[in-house]
Amino acid sequence: MTSEFVAARQGGLTLLEMMVVLLIAGMAITLGFQSLGQWRRANTAISQISGATQQAALTEAWLEESLRSLIPLQEQAFKGSEEQLEGVTTQPVQSHQGGATPIVWSIRSEAGVPHLLLKEDEEEGQGLDLPLPGASEARFAYMDEEGRLHTQWPPELGLHAHLPAAIVLEQDMEDGSQRLWAAAISGARNPRFNPFEVDLE
Repeated sequence: MTSEFVAARQGGLTLLEMMVVLLIAGMAITLGFQSLGQWRRANTAISQISGATQQAALTEAWLEESLRSLIPLQEQAFKGSEEQLEGVTTQPVQSHQGGATPIVWSIRSEAGVPHLLLKEDEEEGQGLDLPLPGASEARFAYMDEEGRLHTQWPPELGLHAHLPAAIVLEQDMEDGSQRLWAAAISGARNPRFNPFEVDLE
């Protein structure tokens, strides 16, 4: 009698055991899908942060390269305010590098996000629209040789060079912090006088 019961028992699972197995498997699959969803959301967030960081780094590099290569020209004075600056650079972002290229960097806000706008060589109509991710406000400031910041260039009073010593892009971030991008002018800051120009004319 006992051997017959054991033989019948070895034949398969009871309905109750099958239900327990299916319940455990269902719980495991549910937990797996939840973990997968969390991983996907985390991966998407990391990708967005990484993309925004790369975009900000590229924008900073373009701005710094363009501004540190500004050159002073007597016939085209450098002008700067908190919202816009105009000058001539030898390192344009889109045009051929090495030649003197007029540039205009300006700031505008779109849907609460400040954007950097770049115009190069107005005859060709080239331009870039570069958002500043994570920033709520942005403005230019101009540093003189003594390290003082001015909201415009040329400054209102006193003697000044044709170009500032450095240009700073101040950014107020959404988290309350401040991000500063600075570009020091690498070349001469005043036009050079050539005494032979009169003879050539």
